[in-house]
Amino acid sequence: MKYFEGVRRRTVTAVDCVTPALADWKPRPDEWTCAQIVRHLAGAERFFVTKMVDDRFTGDIDPGPDEPWETTRARLDAGHRELMARLATVPDTRLAEKVEDLEGGRMSAWRFLMAMVEHEVHHRSQLDAWLALAGTKPPQIYGYSMEEALAKAGARR
Repeated sequence: MKYFEGVRRRTVTAVDCVTPALADWKPRPDEWTCAQIVRHLAGAERFFVTKMVDDRFTGDIDPGPDEPWETTRARLDAGHRELMARLATVPDTRLAEKVEDLEGGRMSAWRFLMAMVEHEVHHRSQLDAWLALAGTKPPQIYGYSMEEALAKAGARR
């Protein structure tokens, strides 16, 4: 759970750069808005956790209808708390079990959870790109720019 919390904390750092004015921004007409990306993240987490806990797929990955930015932002946090509590009920032995994937094949449950993480990182990066294209400086993933990290590493050598 600690790992998932770290991933989400870094995602929230990007999400918190989205303002109500940027929520409906997208770089091209055929792309998702910043708010749609965040709603998709919230729904996808439900999609993955439901598969782990209930062994069924849901349609939660659809970003759904537009809503006020504050509602979308609150949905991300509330859903995460609820879903991490549900995931915590899954015994560790479940991780080694095989689950059906979207292609009808079988994969280890732990790999399915790692897909949840990769999916979140993918869309966090998409959101970071949208922020940059909109003229907002996206956050540094660990709080340091590359130059700052190099300077700190150099000082420790």
